[in-house]
Amino acid sequence: MKRTVLIGAAVALVAAGAAFAAHLELKTDAFNPGHAQVSIASDWVKGAGVPDGKRGEGLLLEISQTVAYPPGASADATVEGAKGLTLKSLGFDRLLGTYCTNGSPRWDVETSNGGVYAVGCASGVHSTTGMPAGWERITFRDSDFQHLSGPAWSGFGTPGAKLDFLQVLSDEGPSASILDNVQVNGTVIGGRHGAGDDEHKDNGNNGNNGNGHDKKHEH
Repeated sequence: MKRTVLIGAAVALVAAGAAFAAHLELKTDAFNPGHAQVSIASDWVKGAGVPDGKRGEGLLLEISQTVAYPPGASADATVEGAKGLTLKSLGFDRLLGTYCTNGSPRWDVETSNGGVYAVGCASGVHSTTGMPAGWERITFRDSDFQHLSGPAWSGFGTPGAKLDFLQVLSDEGPSASILDNVQVNGTVIGGRHGAGDDEHKDNGNNGNNGNGHDKKHEH
């Protein structure tokens, strides 16, 4: 009887862990509240991702020109399911030769204590070790966080790293970046299906006048 109960509990824990991983998704969106005459693309493109034998989707973030903030404009990919998580790690893979500066593409990290931070593509640790030709993996460190407002960044895994909002965005143009295997706390999102979710969910929302945010911070 005890053994049966323990096995049942173990199965329940595994199921709960799988459900937790599955709920992280990237919702693509074109942010353009001022309706600027700018072309924006944010979507998973089939065949553009890391050639690893899986779905092969790559995240395209593209904008034809920089729009002064406010109101600004950007190609966004918001991590749905991140709110309430304590941020422990961040990373993504990038197709070499596509746009990458310390301003774009970048992470927009907003915490429940009011902190707002930017983490640019050109920062972090860049490595091609073990990657297919033409790709690099970028992992980000505490020292890569640019403080924009609120409390100073307290570090991965600390109480001050509890997330309120998390996204990857590009707002410097003209530019086009292709990313893949977006990593949050060790969970990898490698396509529009989300992390570990086999149900097809098309979150692409491309165009010139997208306005899907209730929050937006620029630096």
